[in-house]
Amino acid sequence: MSSAAPGTAVSDATYVEIQRFMHHEAALLDQREFMAWLELLTDGIVYRVSAQITRQGESGAEHYSIIDEDTDSLTLRIRQLADPKLTRAENPPSLTRRFVSNLEATHAPSPDTYSVVTNILVHRARARVKETGTYIGERRDVLLRSSGKLLISERHVLLDHTILHDGSMSTLL
Repeated sequence: MSSAAPGTAVSDATYVEIQRFMHHEAALLDQREFMAWLELLTDGIVYRVSAQITRQGESGAEHYSIIDEDTDSLTLRIRQLADPKLTRAENPPSLTRRFVSNLEATHAPSPDTYSVVTNILVHRARARVKETGTYIGERRDVLLRSSGKLLISERHVLLDHTILHDGSMSTLL
């Protein structure tokens, strides 16, 4: 059980463990192993994706929510994405590749909980569509150690986009 002060950097061993976890998670999503990905989430997962509106320089960017899901709604969405009979947006499935970088990991206020910030780039190609899609942003995760395993208890993705050109988002970030 970790008792380090909140905001302090994790040990090198924990950093590598978190980094491997993040890379494994990205590989599961790229391989469309959605049910295995669900096993990396806590029962009380909070999953949010925001884009931003930029105004005059003095006011800065304002974030607006695109996706705000909990365990039940995320599970329903995963089941829909995993079954080609239930989705039009991902039939045929998109080809995706996730790049996770610039990992920062610190101890969170609760024991055995970590705050993790990463940059993410997701490249997506769809059949019958000439243009490819790219999502770029910052991911803020809270990881919880449960029974010796890391699990995602919160995810907030802050996209560096002002407009989603797809009109909808079926890609998990």
